[in-house]
Amino acid sequence: RVEILKVLYRDARILILDEPTAVLTPQESAALFETLKRFVAKGLSIIFISHKLGEILAACQRVAVLRGGKLVAERIVEGVTRAELAELMVGRAVPQPKAEAQVAGETVLSLEHVSARRGQLTLRDVTLRVRGGEVIGIAGVSGNGQSLLADVISGVEQPSTGRIALAGQDLRHINPREVVARGVARIPEDRHAEGLIGDMSITENVVSEGYRGRFSSFGLIDWSKARRFAEEIITAYDVRCTGPEARVRLLSGGNMQKLILGRVMAEKPIIVLANQPTRGLDVGAVAYVHEQLLAARARGAGVLLISEDLDELLAVSDQLVVMYRGQMSPLLPRADVSIQQLGLMMAGQGFHHTEQIDAA
Repeated sequence: RVEILKVLYRDARILILDEPTAVLTPQESAALFETLKRFVAKGLSIIFISHKLGEILAACQRVAVLRGGKLVAERIVEGVTRAELAELMVGRAVPQPKAEAQVAGETVLSLEHVSARRGQLTLRDVTLRVRGGEVIGIAGVSGNGQSLLADVISGVEQPSTGRIALAGQDLRHINPREVVARGVARIPEDRHAEGLIGDMSITENVVSEGYRGRFSSFGLIDWSKARRFAEEIITAYDVRCTGPEARVRLLSGGNMQKLILGRVMAEKPIIVLANQPTRGLDVGAVAYVHEQLLAARARGAGVLLISEDLDELLAVSDQLVVMYRGQMSPLLPRADVSIQQLGLMMAGQGFHHTEQIDAA
């Protein structure tokens, strides 16, 4: 709202909004759309950029579709469907993976009264159990503890209190390499800064988490074995590239994410920690990521999916929790929760409020 007021104060007649709802609850997003409609009625022109098709249909009158840097279609919003827009965006029909009903197994990851602090970022008395063969979705406005939670589970940060266990084994006081070795597959929030090294090759990147084990002998990396592994991932995950020696920075966001998925899924993990795995991807790549997460679920892995996209969470998750200022709600079965209810919880409904502003 402040940013919009700033440009209106300068008497702007055209507003360009790029992913303006990224840190808003559904209710706040709906209020923003009503505000934009009032601006349009007063003569302003608005360019609304979003990868969320539901927002395009709710906020806009006309839609233009870009693919490969080119304008490929324009449509009047009235009468257009999400499926039609998705097909225009990727150039083909996009089947949406569905979470088939299955019985969850034993607990594979448990957090008991976990608290942590990193500067002003906090977790407060978080308790959670993830069973094999289920997807737990974590909702919340960006900055409410999700990233710190992911770092604590993956060993990047240590909890100040509480216990974390993987298949009954304590995960506290071990480093990220040991966490990965014990069966945690980590899909990081920022694929560029944490997931991959852009100036290194595909081969170097796919062995980066396991070069001291299966890809080394007497302290030396077996590069022929590493290249074969890279070629297997390129083929199995349809990574569009010139070959295993291609620089990772030349890949699209979707192909980077496929590379990370191939690397972590190859180890048949016990738990998949997916932090914003579809951020910045087109609908085709999003469907592929969902397919791989559900395949891990079908194999018996537990999946922890952190996302700000409520449609994604409701499509893929078996149960959901909401995070607000470092606190976590009880588990909510997908069938018993709505986007409206999640939105209210993301705004703090049902949580204990304090005067401290120390959300993660």
